[in-house]
Amino acid sequence: MAAVVVFDCFDTLVTSAPLPGPDVWTATLVRTLDLDPSDAGAVVRSVFGTLYAAMSDRSAPQPATMDLLDAALREHGVPRETAAQERALWRALGCEDPRQYRLCEPVAEALRRVADAGHTVRLLSNCYLPSPLMRRLLERLRAPEVWDRGVFTADGGPKKPDPRVFQDIGDGAFDRRVMVGDSPELDLAPAAALGWDTVRIDPAAPDPRPLYALLRC
Repeated sequence: MAAVVVFDCFDTLVTSAPLPGPDVWTATLVRTLDLDPSDAGAVVRSVFGTLYAAMSDRSAPQPATMDLLDAALREHGVPRETAAQERALWRALGCEDPRQYRLCEPVAEALRRVADAGHTVRLLSNCYLPSPLMRRLLERLRAPEVWDRGVFTADGGPKKPDPRVFQDIGDGAFDRRVMVGDSPELDLAPAAALGWDTVRIDPAAPDPRPLYALLRC
């Protein structure tokens, strides 16, 4: 029976240290985008404040990170090219620090095993990194390239636990839909409400065996 198995990214497939704070973002923008510290601080306050408000309200859509950054830079009269903005965001979120993000090997193996069993693997993540940078991060971590599609909320639009984002990522002619994630509130409850099977991963002791039992793979 063909299934689509949707994996959460952070604290499921990828573990991370606490994200850098506004002071690190500001210093990164000063260094990477050649900004005056006052301009950089104002840009960071605008972007951080908007993202924090959106992420604190579970029903609110998430604004696109790159759109926010670009608009804030232009508002303060310091526009920069997209490539430079992506470079700044990559650095500000700690992606150049090898200690910031790590691949969870048991879950990575689950992606491989599920795909080898003939099921469709997809990724769904509430995140601040837009899809090109998420793909780059997953490649750097050597995540298995077995997923056919990812929805990364930093591109803008509904975010977990909004049912629309689950309906989007689960679209297709599948006999079964399965959500694999760490958060009962954001990952599992909204998926279960749509009739999906769910498997919880404890980041402190990741064990994908319930997933294997569910799919008999």
